[in-house]
Parts: sequence; structure tokens; C-alpha cells
Amino acid sequence: MWRRREWSGPTSSKRRLARARSLIAAAGASLAALVATMGAPVLAEDSLVSLAKQKSLTDTPGGPKDQLRKFGVNVDVWVTQFYQGIPAGAIDRTARYGGKMDMFLRVDGEKLGFWKGLKFNAQYEHYFGRNVNRQDLALLPVNVAQAFIERDGYHSALSMTLTQELSEELSVTIGKFNMLTLAAQTPLVGGGGIDTFMNRAFALPSTGIGVSSPESVADRLIIAPPYLLGGVAALKTKYFDLKVMVADPRNAQQPRVITRPFERGVGAGLMATVPVEIGGLRGFHTLRFAYSNARGFDLDDIGETRQAIARLRGLTKKGFWFVSYAVQQYLMQSETNPKLGWGLFTLATLSDGNPNPVRWSMLVGLAGYNLMTGREDDRWGVGYYHYGLTQPLLSGLAARRINRRSEGGVEAFYNFAVTRWLRLSGDVQIIDPWNPLRARASYLGLRLQTIF
Repeated sequence: MWRRREWSGPTSSKRRLARARSLIAAAGASLAALVATMGAPVLAEDSLVSLAKQKSLTDTPGGPKDQLRKFGVNVDVWVTQFYQGIPAGAIDRTARYGGKMDMFLRVDGEKLGFWKGLKFNAQYEHYFGRNVNRQDLALLPVNVAQAFIERDGYHSALSMTLTQELSEELSVTIGKFNMLTLAAQTPLVGGGGIDTFMNRAFALPSTGIGVSSPESVADRLIIAPPYLLGGVAALKTKYFDLKVMVADPRNAQQPRVITRPFERGVGAGLMATVPVEIGGLRGFHTLRFAYSNARGFDLDDIGETRQAIARLRGLTKKGFWFVSYAVQQYLMQSETNPKLGWGLFTLATLSDGNPNPVRWSMLVGLAGYNLMTGREDDRWGVGYYHYGLTQPLLSGLAARRINRRSEGGVEAFYNFAVTRWLRLSGDVQIIDPWNPLRARASYLGLRLQTIF
């Protein structure tokens, strides 16, 4: 078979010469760039260092988030993934994967053209996957960040608050509050189930005045609604901080709370925080008192009524009261940033015991930031908690041949900051559940958080 041979004439030679010149020019440009790189700082390496130090993955200098901040608008997106299992204590050795996405919007009204002191905050949460909460019938959720979905079919939640700063010391905030986000602001424990402890005992301690559901006894045992509709007045002085809160005591995740607020009563709370320094180390002492005129089930009637235990209606007792005392004391602080350090935390609570099903509770532990050079963004903690159920509840359940007891456990975690916007946590919990027929359970978990 004959093949056509290309003609190597003058035109073909010119093409080859042009290609050779292009290759030489490209090689020269590459060599010049290499020489320039060798004689100057390594830009790629600088970029990697800058990327690792960014607060979020997309927060680049001069980028969209940086430009929005000039107008008083801050936007953050967090994606937190969980893989948690029960290697001992559960019948089927349960393990689950799931997570949540948090979207935050913070607006400074003054920078946006409104009046001074006006601020708006919004948080949207979306949940995905599954979790191990209640797989072994533990009283408190072991993964609080995913504790308020599935049960009622809610897979997303929106919280919004409006704040007016009347002066540098006084402010007023109204709206729907995310209580986990508020709890995350404490200096040592903090986290809200995302950064530090995962168990609700640490991430969202009891308030003692909340009724999460009008029907479920299990919800009554968890007496700190994750969302509240109401208002807070805050006063900050040199010697103390004071907060007064008035809210609907029900879980504001329920649409009825939004459409018919305060129809079941009002809850009010007073919290005073006093800073105390010991040996130059910061500390905070917080006293809280709360009361609600809402009605709860009279626990003295549990053993007598023939109603199903999951639907306690009709026999009610009016009024909840609750008091707590908390201490957070730094034992070590950073020399360059006093807000960073680690120390002791403790909390003790006491309630009326009826209709409050938890008569008392306590937690104690150590937590904070790792102060080792290069690991200042890491967080760690270890703690113990105990929830003492009230005797009328335990006696009433025993009369119905339902044996229950107070619940306690320990938790430890370490949050490793791969970068400032990528964090990997390991978590272990050991719990004696309130169901005595269940063996002591152990939980192992991994948590990966990405801040965009």
C-alpha cells in the first residue's frame, strides 16, 4: 500500500523553525521564572502558610468575605461531620455517621447605613445522616449537635436575633435564641457540641425552667430547650456582668411557639457573673436563678395514674424554680493572649424537684487550649457529670414497675487544629445510663469540622 509522504519543502522548514523558536521562548520564560523564584521568597510556600493561618478556607485578603466586612456583613459556613459508635453497652454495637451545616450571618447596622448600636444575627442549621443518641436509652444525648432532629422530623432550624446597644454597658436583644450557640461562648467549656464536649451535660447544661414537649416524659427530663423565644437585657460593668432573660419556656423549634407565644406560661431568669483573679489568673463565678409559671406534670401522681407514661396529661403542678452556681478558673494562661489558656470548670444546680424531674446536677473537669508552641489552636477537655433525678419520679416509676436511676458519666476529647479552618476531634465517653437494665456504655467518636 502506498502512503503519501509529506513534502519537506521550504514551507515545512519554516514551520519547524517557528515551533523551535516557540519552544526556546517558552523554555527561556520558564527559566527566568525559576531564577526569579530562587531569588525571591517562595510564593507557593507563602500561599500555603497564608492558607493555613486563615480563619476560614475562603477568607482570603481582599476576597468577597473581606469586602463584605467593610459594609458590616460577616458570613460564615461551618460543616461538621460525626462518626460515633458504641463499642460496649449497646446490643448491636451501633455506629452512625451524620453531621450538620451551620450558616451564620452577622450584620452591623451602623456600617450598613442604619443607626448606631444596631446588630442583627441569624443562624441556619441543616442536619444530615444519623446519630447514636438514645440507642442505649441514655438519659442525656451523647451527641448534642444532632440531638434535636429526627425525633420530631425537624432537619433544619433558623434562629434570628436583633440587638440594640443602648450604650457601651447596656444592650437589649430579642428574637429566637439558639441556646447551644450561647453556651458556646463560655471561655473554658464552650463549643456547643461542635468544638469541645459532645455530651449535652457539658455542651448545654440545664436551665430548669423549660418544657420541651407537652407530651413526652423524656423531653421533660431534658429541661433546657435548645431554642428559646424571648428577650435578654445585658449590663456589663467593671465589676460584674448581669443578664435578665424573659422567654417562652417551650422549645421554640415547635412552630406553635412562634405562632402562639407564651400561651403556656412565661419563664424568667437572672444571671450574674463576677470576674475574679487568683494569682493573676482569670476566673469567673456565675450565679443563676430562674422561675417559670408554666405547668408541669405532678410527679407525685406518677404511681397512681393509669395514663400511659408517654402521655402524662391532666394532673399538673404549676411553677418551676431553678438555681445554679458555676466557676471557671484558669490555671494556665497564654502570655501573649490572656483569653487563651486552660483551667478548672464546675457547675452545681438545684431545682424544686417537682415538677422538675432533675432535683440536682453537677459537673466538674479541666478544659481549654493547648499552650504548647505551634499548637495554640488545639482544644482539649476531660469532665465528669451526674444528674440526680428527683425521688418522686423514681418512686412513681418503680410503682409502675419501671426501674430507673440517676445518670452519670465521663467524657474526654482532643480537638486537633490541622489548620485554623480544619479541625479533627477524637472523643470518648463512658456512661452509666439511667436504665439500670442497661450495662455501662462506652462511646467513641470522630468529628471533622471545616470552616468555609
